[in-house]
Amino acid sequence: MTSAAASPLPAPDAPPTAWIGHTLDGRYHLRDLLGEGGMGAVFTAEHLNLRKLVAVKMIHAEYTGNAEIAERFRREAMATAQIEHPNVASAIDFGPLPGGGAYLVTQLVRGSSLTDIINRGRMRWQAVCDIGAQIADALTAAHAAGIVHRDLKPDNILLEPREDGEVVKVLDFGIARVADQAQGTTPLTRLGTVMGTPGYMAPEQAMGEPTDHRTDLYALGVILWECLAGRALWDGGEMSDLLTRQLTQPPPPLAGEVVDLPVEFERIIQQLLAREAKQRPQTAREVRDALRALSRSVSPVPVTTLPPPSPTPTLPPPAAAPKNRGLTGFIAVFVGAALLIVVLWAVRQPGAEEPSPPPEAGERPAEFVPAAGKGGAGDDKSPGAGPSGPVPSASKPDLGELPAGLREPAATLLGEAKEGQFKAAEAVLAYEPEVDVPLWLHGLALLEKAESCEAKRAAVKRIAEANDRRGLPALQRLSKTSRKGCGVFKNKDCLECLRTTLKQSIDQLAALP
Repeated sequence: MTSAAASPLPAPDAPPTAWIGHTLDGRYHLRDLLGEGGMGAVFTAEHLNLRKLVAVKMIHAEYTGNAEIAERFRREAMATAQIEHPNVASAIDFGPLPGGGAYLVTQLVRGSSLTDIINRGRMRWQAVCDIGAQIADALTAAHAAGIVHRDLKPDNILLEPREDGEVVKVLDFGIARVADQAQGTTPLTRLGTVMGTPGYMAPEQAMGEPTDHRTDLYALGVILWECLAGRALWDGGEMSDLLTRQLTQPPPPLAGEVVDLPVEFERIIQQLLAREAKQRPQTAREVRDALRALSRSVSPVPVTTLPPPSPTPTLPPPAAAPKNRGLTGFIAVFVGAALLIVVLWAVRQPGAEEPSPPPEAGERPAEFVPAAGKGGAGDDKSPGAGPSGPVPSASKPDLGELPAGLREPAATLLGEAKEGQFKAAEAVLAYEPEVDVPLWLHGLALLEKAESCEAKRAAVKRIAEANDRRGLPALQRLSKTSRKGCGVFKNKDCLECLRTTLKQSIDQLAALP
């Protein structure tokens, strides 16, 4: 890294890939190109002093000579640094580049984009409600700081796996323009009449009219609709065609596609998608509070599927009391005992799970432990269970490249013995510097500590993203988990929410050389 830091930086017109391997301001060593679009490129970088991975965004070479864009980028960097919120990728540093450009250092978010998740199919409305509330909370903080996103879309929203589920991170706040100019600054000239992404721009934004924070609320409505439908709302054709549909056609109703969607949720989305800004909710806070209230008041029977009330039937006259109360009582006791015997017989049939002993202190419940061989033969053949062959455990995985402090917990997590895995996971997640923990090992630790099915699904996706075969045995053991063991009668699949993701991840890693 010393030679990289001392080598001259690329020319202003060099492609983004030419920056990989160089160090900015003696602190940020650029490692990989994450993406390129709009006015800039984004890199993964290592903060050399803190040994921490960060994201570095730079203006494209062709814009470095434009003083207006450079000033806009500087102002946006300063404004983004003022947003302190758990659902916003926070700004860390800002500095100039040779040739008049600039770079912005932000928190590095590890997770899948909402675009990738939508492309896999429609999501459950409960999950969409939670995601929407987190996005609205981020918008509340941004709007309070005077920042309007103006390019809110699934590409700019990442879901980061955590022990208790997935946390939304909103990216790229204010890269296009500032909502209100700060006092004492010179207003910036408009670069064009339209800025944003077709399909997510509010009608007033697409027509080049003045915009405000309600523009972001329209984009949020589009995002929620697409999460529930699993497809684009305004898709196909030129921008003019998209705008024509937005102005002349109402959004397709979701009730017919999402059978259990609460009417309150669809009403919120329809209000967000109103063509006139004054007809939408007026603040992100209102939207956040409404979505949170909806999440807290989930009814077992969705509102949209409730049957119409029926007239109260006329009660028949009370029947005469039986003459032989003793015989009636005997028959009732006999029938109840017979039913109890039938239920017990059904539970004890082959394939039914024995009650699990209570978990030891510090360990997860046994029904969630990815132990090998726990499921029956029928479980292996059911959809989403993964390969039906034995879990490979022949060769010891190579851990030589890991730091000494990670080798022992890594070996424990890769082993088949349950004992000590929880503490090993805690050791991996607490290891510093974080940059030395490989992605596959971080995913294994999250999987071991996860308790809910959603948290396990997020960890499985993290392991698959690492694209390292060392994560395969753990996923295959997880796929062997019995499909019974949850619910009142212990007959429900504890991992129902992740079976499809698990099978896809296993197939992906198994195909690696």
